[in-house]
Amino acid sequence: MPETKLPNFLIKLQSMLNDASNNHIISWDERGSKLIIHDIKQFKEIVLPLYFKQPNYTSFQKQMNNYGFKNIRISSTTTEFYNENWTSDYRKIDQMVRKKRIIIEKDSNSSFLSQLMILKCSQNQLIENLQYINYKQTIISQIIYDLHLESLKQQELFQQFLDLQL
Repeated sequence: MPETKLPNFLIKLQSMLNDASNNHIISWDERGSKLIIHDIKQFKEIVLPLYFKQPNYTSFQKQMNNYGFKNIRISSTTTEFYNENWTSDYRKIDQMVRKKRIIIEKDSNSSFLSQLMILKCSQNQLIENLQYINYKQTIISQIIYDLHLESLKQQELFQQFLDLQL
């Protein structure tokens, strides 16, 4: 059986779950059949920004739904996601990806609609990339500004030191 290339979303989800530093926020249940988000607030603030350019929890939930995950709200801070093909051993992951592709193919009435969907996804990805670049540019600009202020302070201190020496 040829190996199915995993979509980026599932690769990132796999990475999140395999990263031990995230286990207090997101992990497998004891049986490895459900993924648990132990603290939704921390997940939004800490984990999502590490893996996604647009760290939007609603978008994350929609993606999970797109891949057939069922969301079970445990409490106001905890939720579980379940998909029979998504387990900690990742044995049935190819079935999950193929199933999603079949659903997309059935929903497409023509190649035109299919191409339109691809273009829309590409457009959304470009928009996300631009927003991410703008976000990073803002951070870099702030760092440069902070460095400039620090440099001015150091120059002033150096000048005061020189004035004391004279």
